[in-house]
Amino acid sequence: MEPTLTILERTAFLKSTELFASIPTDVLAQIAARGRELHFDAGQTIFREGEPNAGVYLVIEGLVEFRKGRALEGVRGSGLGFGELGLGESGLHTFSAVTAEHTHVLNISTEIFFDTMLDYPEIGVAMVKILSRRLSETAQRVHDLEGQIAHLANTLRNAGIATPSYVSGYYPRVKPPGE
Repeated sequence: MEPTLTILERTAFLKSTELFASIPTDVLAQIAARGRELHFDAGQTIFREGEPNAGVYLVIEGLVEFRKGRALEGVRGSGLGFGELGLGESGLHTFSAVTAEHTHVLNISTEIFFDTMLDYPEIGVAMVKILSRRLSETAQRVHDLEGQIAHLANTLRNAGIATPSYVSGYYPRVKPPGE
């Protein structure tokens, strides 16, 4: 059987995360008592794209990769959270979470998470900050990729190789009226 944390250790772990840092310790102890610890060996799937969501996961130790099909979408390590919290009960995962090494997580159900967020709006504020940062990182990645595509398209054109129209402008150009 895999080692588990005491309620005190779980509480201290939650307090150390960006998401729960501002929540009173006694509340975190209640969340810690209701969370589930899970252990996964390297290469195991925590959840698959299309499966119903089971709340938020916080990586106690290890590394998790997020995949959409075969593409790597992101990675989360110790102290970071992941999982899609659909506002409806029927929310499905839009990506798969697969462990890159032995990983120990704390799973907090959607119900517990939302109940706590309603009582402590600081969690919502922390989530907005985290999501905003991730959105900025994603926007930067898209910008970098667009630059690489433009460079490659230029290189192909300079070599006399025709490129599809969507590569040149990323999207087919729509002509303005009268052009």
